[in-house]
Amino acid sequence: MTELTHGKRWLCAMLVNVLAADMALGQATGPMPVAVTPVVEREIAASIKLVGTLLADRSAVVAAEVPGVVVTFSAREGQFLTQGAVICRCDPTTARLRLEEARARLGSLRARLEELENGTRPEELRRLRAAVEEATALYQKWEFERQRVVALFERSQSSEKERHDTEMEYLAAKRRLSQNQAALEQAENGPRPEEIARARYEVAGQEAVMRRSERDLEKTQIRAPFDGFVVAKRTEVGEWIEAGSAVCEVVAIETVKARADMPESAIRFARAGEAATVEIEAFGRIQSATISRVIPRAAPAARTFPIEIDLPNADHTLLPGMFVWVHVPAGPPGKRLMVSKDAIVAGGAGKQVFVIRPGPRGEKMAIPVPVNTGLESGEEIEIQGSSVRAGDLVVCRANERLYGPTPVIPTPLTTSQPTTRPAQGARPR
Repeated sequence: MTELTHGKRWLCAMLVNVLAADMALGQATGPMPVAVTPVVEREIAASIKLVGTLLADRSAVVAAEVPGVVVTFSAREGQFLTQGAVICRCDPTTARLRLEEARARLGSLRARLEELENGTRPEELRRLRAAVEEATALYQKWEFERQRVVALFERSQSSEKERHDTEMEYLAAKRRLSQNQAALEQAENGPRPEEIARARYEVAGQEAVMRRSERDLEKTQIRAPFDGFVVAKRTEVGEWIEAGSAVCEVVAIETVKARADMPESAIRFARAGEAATVEIEAFGRIQSATISRVIPRAAPAARTFPIEIDLPNADHTLLPGMFVWVHVPAGPPGKRLMVSKDAIVAGGAGKQVFVIRPGPRGEKMAIPVPVNTGLESGEEIEIQGSSVRAGDLVVCRANERLYGPTPVIPTPLTTSQPTTRPAQGARPR
């Protein structure tokens, strides 16, 4: 027991000697030089920090529009293609033969339509008129012969059979004349309007068939639908693909979308057009932006709503799937005391800042003041404490070597030293 008490006394004595040596060293070296920055009051809206993911602006599974055997596949995974660039080709033989058949059929129908629209040929009209004249002559002959035989029969100078035969020849000549006259009239009038219209519809239908055949031939070359990267191949040379079969997947990343899920308690503050910031951890970069869209469909389990922020990406450095932090408004704006994050010193009991106050002999003293931290904004952070006011100077360099009220030589933070960045929206800390 006596040995334990003696040990404690020895330890206390050693501590007193160390403190005395520190005080002597402080008096010998004088006040400590430190860099200071003012506490400022800013109008900042509360915001929330969300986990986000980068998505491609557009993503498409490119499919074949006509069936066939893949004969070439020129695109490679990871290759950038401009819109219209050929991805792969299918065997065009069948499509080409169908196109030739459609063209021949169209030529036949057009010739038939032209024939109808031009009407009857002059030589055909002359032939029909000659036939009418011939039929007229025969009719007149048998009409005269009929009158003669009837007169003879009435005088009993002709038999019944002779009269009957003459009558039949007369009627046949009359009908033949009527037929030839009708044929001539039809030829002179030309085709009926309905017949010409039907021929025109047949030509129009075949023209559509030919255009479809031309398109089928063209679609044997499968092309990129937009500027983008090939990220996955779905077929290979030699495979048969049906219409609608996947060929490859293409993504466009000229613009990427940072997508995050917003809790329903704050969704009313995250409107399209509101300021936001996106932190890309892979590059250590913070990018200012605005909310592009709020998707009005919640995830039932989490009660969160997706929001998207469009980011320009002309150099293609931002890639779909990258992790990002998204900072978006989560409350109304308000005045807040903001200070450089470097001014915060974490201790065992909490956080504190060293505020410059006058000492008892007029010297400058760095006084530790306990604070609570709130929102972050760029390189600044909100502090809450009854002993801190706007305009106070706080130590932001060399404060890690301060342990209590210490005489200091304060120097304002210069432009050559790292500076705080402008506020881009705040987030809870």
